[in-house]
Amino acid sequence: MISRSIINFALFQGVWFMALLLERNSLIPALAVVALMIYLSKQRQQDSWLLLCGLPLALGYEWLASSLNLLAFKESPFPLWLAVLWAALLLTINTSMQFLQKLPWYIAWGVCVLFAPASYYAGMRFEVLNTELVLWQFWLVYGLGWASMFMAIIAINKRFLAAE
Repeated sequence: MISRSIINFALFQGVWFMALLLERNSLIPALAVVALMIYLSKQRQQDSWLLLCGLPLALGYEWLASSLNLLAFKESPFPLWLAVLWAALLLTINTSMQFLQKLPWYIAWGVCVLFAPASYYAGMRFEVLNTELVLWQFWLVYGLGWASMFMAIIAINKRFLAAE
């Protein structure tokens, strides 16, 4: 199980770095990695449903954040590579980030508030997105919203999608 989690995390990180460094040119190789993540999944059906349910929520949040000028991408409202990156992230929920589901919801939410904005900050440093907010304001506002949205996805996964 640990090796499966490490592979899953490494594949997600590969998609993340491709998106960050290659942006639009990452689409085909990133999609190939997402397909590999699905292929390697021990809970392929649940992960497929998670993609179908989670992607609209995640991309809806990104659209809302973009519409509220919390962040801006070079492509409006957000680039296609972001959807592929989200797909890869969702495919970590039942494998390498499964620990979040085992934590009390408020601790998992706090972890997301603290650490999720770091990924977006890295994107800002590489100029794939930007914000007009001061960094601490972005971290707080975006982190609170992102964590709430992500915890909703995790709750849906645990409550409705998990195999019984």
